[in-house]
Amino acid sequence: MPGLDDWILTPYRILDRIFDECGPNGAWKERTSEFFTQEVNNPMVLKRIPWLNETALHHLRPNQVVRYRGMVQDMYDNEFFLDTYEVRDEKTGATKLRPGRYKDVAECGPGEELVRDSHDCQTGDRLTYYCVPIPGENTWVKEVYSEMNPCLSEASTSSSSGRIKRSVCEEAEDEQGDTSVAGGARQQIAEGTSMETAESGENKRIRTDVGNNSADGAGTSSSTTASTSSGTPDLNFPIPGMKGTPCLVKLYDDVSFSLNDVIEVVGILSVDPSLARQNGDNGNSEMEFMDVEEDAARCPPPSLVPRLHVLTARKMAHTNPLLPADIIETDNTIGTATGDMRETREMLRKILEEAFLGDALAAELMVCHLVSSVYLRQDVIALGKYSINVSGINKSLQDQKYTSNLYQLLSLFVTQSHFFPMTLNNMNKIKFIPKKDYQSNRLVSGLLQLSQHTHLVLDETALTAGQLDTQGVQNLTALGNVINWQKVDYDFQYHQLEQLTNIPVIIFSEGRAMINSDAEIRLQPSNTEVSAAFNRIQSQLTPDILRRIRLYLTVARLSNYNLSEDMQKMVQDDFVDSRKNDNGISAEDLHNLLIMARLVAVSCGEKHLTGDVWKSTKILDNERKLRVRTPTQ
Repeated sequence: MPGLDDWILTPYRILDRIFDECGPNGAWKERTSEFFTQEVNNPMVLKRIPWLNETALHHLRPNQVVRYRGMVQDMYDNEFFLDTYEVRDEKTGATKLRPGRYKDVAECGPGEELVRDSHDCQTGDRLTYYCVPIPGENTWVKEVYSEMNPCLSEASTSSSSGRIKRSVCEEAEDEQGDTSVAGGARQQIAEGTSMETAESGENKRIRTDVGNNSADGAGTSSSTTASTSSGTPDLNFPIPGMKGTPCLVKLYDDVSFSLNDVIEVVGILSVDPSLARQNGDNGNSEMEFMDVEEDAARCPPPSLVPRLHVLTARKMAHTNPLLPADIIETDNTIGTATGDMRETREMLRKILEEAFLGDALAAELMVCHLVSSVYLRQDVIALGKYSINVSGINKSLQDQKYTSNLYQLLSLFVTQSHFFPMTLNNMNKIKFIPKKDYQSNRLVSGLLQLSQHTHLVLDETALTAGQLDTQGVQNLTALGNVINWQKVDYDFQYHQLEQLTNIPVIIFSEGRAMINSDAEIRLQPSNTEVSAAFNRIQSQLTPDILRRIRLYLTVARLSNYNLSEDMQKMVQDDFVDSRKNDNGISAEDLHNLLIMARLVAVSCGEKHLTGDVWKSTKILDNERKLRVRTPTQ
């Protein structure tokens, strides 16, 4: 049995060994999948696999195993590929079959050539997703993952070994000359096109030649230079200015995910330069019948968008690197990490009270917002959301950059967030709604294509006098749909596709916000020295306190909650009594109270609603309503 580093650095050796043992008609696919799954399920082994997100491509060996976390931004049509292919020994004429699974190119050994017209080859199909780094992932999350990333001591050796391997292939091509279709002992198996395109000899020879030319320099870096010199492809990130490595993720064995899912992948890294569609190909007669724009979108340079062949993949329930992936199942084992829930909640509440310049009520509501999440949908109603509008941010606070300071603090606590100043230019120019581009056959991303639990912070105080154009009005409508219904209607030109979301939203405004939220809280600061307040907070935020708060927010959000029959009866009786006393409480008010009570309960570490929590929730909501009704001085 190979060692740990062996199969991580050279997984194809395992694939070839199992294939030889089982034979092309045996259960080699099942045995290969079982081997990798068993290895990856070992936590100690998983820690040794490097994160592609935190590792530069030139520090990784081509065809090694890596981990990747990202959001499914687009889903392509099924891709056909050679599941097995045949090679022939050029001296003896002997042939044998080789596995093509988990590969983009058919690799031949020295003195071997690909048998193009073999009837023993088998085809398969795989799903291809375009994944982007998790939008809005905060700096502290990246830092934790970087600290967990294994040290790659063999980076330079790995890179050079990859180049030596390509040189051997090039020597074989030189001996054969251009008359050999197999030529370079590597042929593209499939890349986002039909099987006929992948098997086209001339087209394949062109791509292989381009790839070999790119490899003649310094590996992937030369491909990067060529790509950027002719214009860097649009990486289709949802948030303008995002950085990171997107990937084309290729899945086997009936594993599938949905659009905008956050997934963790363990797969084989493929960065062969021949996978890119080069500009020079466009003039070829065989390419003129293909949609060049679609071809370029589907096959970006692997130096910018590497390919990952999935060995194992899972949907991430949360993105907090401080907690185990199976937090829900191990709920009883994390108490020591978070400490007492009420104690941590009070610690967070005091910090937020300082951030809200002495406003304790605003701090209470912010705690509820930070642990909110959609847990159920009934018809068009999303239960569990709790968007808030913090109004009363006057000109004096704006001049002290209060909203940006407050956002910077919140970004230290949550895993994903994005701050959006609602300037007139931003509202009119930035695309909010993802749109299907049928010419390139891809989904062009927009600002609201965010994964669940991404806190969207809208700064309405940045809005100046002016008029919203057509796109600005559409953007405002889209924000309202997210806040009120937790959905975005993606634009597919001929129809709209409703995409459900789970995005907590905060709006900072001077007066009441343009878009209704679940709760408006008018800020009543007891002091107006913004810099002094946040300096005091900074002095309190020790690494231990930050860790506890980060753990606490994720645990509270994922906690189970139950409303017992006794409490349901008590709430109903309370509602009836309020109606009799003509307190003006409506069914909608009751619904909002129940949501808020749930958030107060889970933030206190309670698994069910109690009488004390219900009473305190009513007091908080009454005080909030009283503030909103009271005219400002």
